[in-house]
Amino acid sequence: MDYISRKEWGARPPKRPLTPLRASRVRGVVIHHTGVKNALGGLSAVLSAERHHIDTRGWNAIAYNWLVDASTGRIFEGRGMEYVGGATKGWNSRSVSVCLIGWGDDQPSDMALASIRLLVQKVQDRYGDGWVKTHRMFKSTRCPGEWLGDWVENGMDSTPSIVSPSLMDQIKIYIDALYEQVKLKPLSRWRRSKGEAVREVQKKLLEKGFNCGTADGVFGRRTQSAVKAFQRTQGFLKADGVVGRNTFHAMFYR
Repeated sequence: MDYISRKEWGARPPKRPLTPLRASRVRGVVIHHTGVKNALGGLSAVLSAERHHIDTRGWNAIAYNWLVDASTGRIFEGRGMEYVGGATKGWNSRSVSVCLIGWGDDQPSDMALASIRLLVQKVQDRYGDGWVKTHRMFKSTRCPGEWLGDWVENGMDSTPSIVSPSLMDQIKIYIDALYEQVKLKPLSRWRRSKGEAVREVQKKLLEKGFNCGTADGVFGRRTQSAVKAFQRTQGFLKADGVVGRNTFHAMFYR
């Protein structure tokens, strides 16, 4: 990925020292968009956002932790991975913000979507598997736009409509690896299960018509209810809301 640091894009020093994020408090990632339609992207958009945040809003520095160009997928470092952002009121010290540079009602490029997923993975690698949510889930706002918001809230799934054999092989290897994890450690609410295996289960439940809410990778009450509903349709599974080897197999291999 094309990554540009604060120094490289010419970020202004913060008015006051940035506050470090406490790893124990970080719960997930919040997705935003700049919300400017048909505007220039790239460096000019980042500089414009910085001017607006510092000069107009009077904030300490550019608010977002990371920014992604909607066309090129280029990643710009905002406040970075280690510091409290300023984009999600009430949740800045408990989340990392990723902002699409552009208009979230329109579908971004595949490169931009890949960059967003990469940043989410980097956050989870650093702070542990947590949820991925949109700004509109925290306040009355359209941010991050209709298309991007729906994409994030439905699990950031961008599987191509035509899948090559090689990609099918990769997907099978990935699902098989998750199956091995589930066989050793079943997924459940009482275990407070989190991560990729939970997210894939949630996506599969939604695909099959069982409403578990959003595919955020957190095994909560709605996911448990959806798992029970799925289990009841199978006839041979105990409806206990736990995704063990038999339930996982029924979801992905039948």
